[in-house]
Formats: sequence, C-alpha cells, structure tokens
Amino acid sequence: MKHSKRSFTVLAAAALLATGGAVTAVADEVAPVLRISCPTVAAMNRAIAPHLGPTDTLDATPTRCVYSGPVDGGGRERIVGVSTNAGTLPPVTGNCFPEGYMYQMPKQAVPSLGSGAYWCADASPVLLWWQLTPGTVGFLVAEHDESAIAAAKLIRPMMEVYTVPGTRTVNGRQWRTTCENYSSTARCRTEIWATVITRTPAGSYKRTDGWAFNSLTYRWSPRPIWKHNPLGAYGVVGGTTTWTSAEGRQWKTICDTSATGRGACRSYLMTTVISFSDGHFTSGSQWVFNNQVLFE
Repeated sequence: MKHSKRSFTVLAAAALLATGGAVTAVADEVAPVLRISCPTVAAMNRAIAPHLGPTDTLDATPTRCVYSGPVDGGGRERIVGVSTNAGTLPPVTGNCFPEGYMYQMPKQAVPSLGSGAYWCADASPVLLWWQLTPGTVGFLVAEHDESAIAAAKLIRPMMEVYTVPGTRTVNGRQWRTTCENYSSTARCRTEIWATVITRTPAGSYKRTDGWAFNSLTYRWSPRPIWKHNPLGAYGVVGGTTTWTSAEGRQWKTICDTSATGRGACRSYLMTTVISFSDGHFTSGSQWVFNNQVLFE
C-alpha cells in the first residue's frame, strides 16, 4: 500500500494526541498539573481565523481538547486537537520521530511559544510541542502554522492561579502560588498583592502593601479520601457542614453548588474584617473564603 506524506502524518498525529507525544519524563516534588481549560468554540474560532475553521464542536476531557467542524466536500474533520503530558521538552535538535519512522521530519524551533517549543518541519498537519508549565508539555495538531500558534496560546492549565506554582498577573492583579504534597494530593497556597489594613496595639489602623493570603487549594483527588475531613464535607456529594475548631474558630463548608462548581467544596472562616469607607475605618465579623477542595 502506498502512503502519502500527509496520510502518514495524520495517523502519527492521531496516535500522539492520544498519548500526549514523546517527551522526557521528570520527577518533581509536586506533580505537574496536566488538566487544561478548553477554550470555548467561539474563542478557538477567533484564534484560528482566517486560516482555519470554523469549528462547531468541542470534545473535552480533563487533559484533552478536540475541536472539529465541517470541511470542503462534505463530512467532518478534526481541525484542532490539544493534549498534555508530564515531562520536559528535549533539545530542539534532530528529528521529530524516532529512527525507523517512514518520514524523518526535522524539529523547527517556535520561539513565540517559549524556549524549547518546536514543530515538525514540513509536516501536514502541523505537529507542535511547547512547555505549557514547568513539568507539563502541550501537544497540538492543526492544519496551519499561524493558527496552531494562536490556538496554543489559548491553552492554560485548569485553575492555574490556584493550582500551579509561580508568580503571574491575571486581570491586572499579581498572584503568587506555592504547592506542597499533602496526603495523596497536593495543597497550594495562593497569595495576592494587596493593601492590608491591620490594627496596631495602640488602637490605630495601618495600611501595608504586600503579599496577602488569598486561599488554599487542595488539588484534584478522589472524593472518598475526604470522608473523615470536614474540608471535603466528609466526602458527601452536595454536602454542607459547620464546625468549631480546637482554637474556637467557626468554619463552614459547602460543596457542588453554583458558587463552588460541580466536584468541589469551599470552606469559609468567620473572621474580623477591617475596611475603609467614607474616611473611616470599620471592623466586623464575616465569613471569608479560606480554602477549596477539588475532586476528580
């Protein structure tokens, strides 16, 4: 059977999308986040126009986004596909495929997607790899070079500001996140650059600009492991609970609501909040978001 270069590349792309491509695995103290947020069909169409599309269907899983749509001549075809895998990119040298493959396509650097990003020269469709975050590699298949880059720039880790270590600017605010292993998952502490008002021992109020605690996030884990922990509402779907800690502080947890999203719990702590309005400082007790638990 005679194979065209395009037909071979399409078959290779399908296999790579299913596995996330060939990357170098890394051992990290805290596992990388492989989950990604799939942009809407409308957002993807804006990114890939005018060279590709339009797409009209999104098939999404936690680690894969596949956009498809009608093509000339009838029928449907995958237009953009994205997946993730744990690892770091090897040097941008040599060929995309191991020795022995039917076609040997040299790697070509894609600087606009960061150091180490590359695609396979002369491949059809485009096969593109880039370092999405430290420890996570994105792999994308698309029909046009510029559209592939634009589509890749849309892809971000799921709940990145709360689940991925690093400092970043989102919606004009500076955020800083650190993560550590916690039981069978990871716990991330997120801080935000803000003005914090505190009361001094003398009774006056003081404003300080700096990093302030925002929340803790317990990354995705099986719900049953929380059956003895109120932060996960004891593993009950749609659960709610209130309790008082050993230090005498009041807590409440709600799960699987429009506020938390399906498959998550949020816990709030009753605490004193100081605010400034109309030239005066005021203080009062209120529920303040403290942490969230994410379920698989």
